[in-house]
Amino acid sequence: MAKRRSSEHLKAQKQGKDRDLHTCQICGDSNKVQGHHIIDVQFNGSANKDNIVSLCDDHHKKVHAGKLSITKF
Repeated sequence: MAKRRSSEHLKAQKQGKDRDLHTCQICGDSNKVQGHHIIDVQFNGSANKDNIVSLCDDHHKKVHAGKLSITKF
């Protein structure tokens, strides 16, 4: 069963996608864009827009499969 996201989490994802103009920050695609935590919540990543990057479905899957790394500078 999928884990329900907190309202803070959902708000942060929306704010991050809004900031990024609902565009994948890797390829520029604007279809099926999702907010991804740069530092995962399980590793004390915060639920705010500064910890979110917008990714298309393809790049989001690659991050979770370990084929692509996201680093914040």
